[in-house]
Amino acid sequence: MASAYIVFIRESSVDKDALARYSSLVGPTFAGRSVKFHVTYGKQEVLEGADAEGVVVLEFESWDEAKSWYNSPEYQAAIPVRQRGASFRAILVEGKA
Repeated sequence: MASAYIVFIRESSVDKDALARYSSLVGPTFAGRSVKFHVTYGKQEVLEGADAEGVVVLEFESWDEAKSWYNSPEYQAAIPVRQRGASFRAILVEGKA
């Protein structure tokens, strides 16, 4: 079974308070889930394409587990708060088996 990754690309922030609120909401959504945080807003350099303020890469055990977390009521409640705080791209990608 192949792992799955969700990549969040923060393009531009508009509300620091909303981003802080999102940070407090998102942590508990991972409770009881097997998720690895590979990248969390570390040093970056855009080599091609549009600029990015930050990147987060999460690894889940499977595509279904990643979708289950993203579609969970807990995370769905946090999304509008994140969207008030900044413009993001969220991409689900399958890893190698």
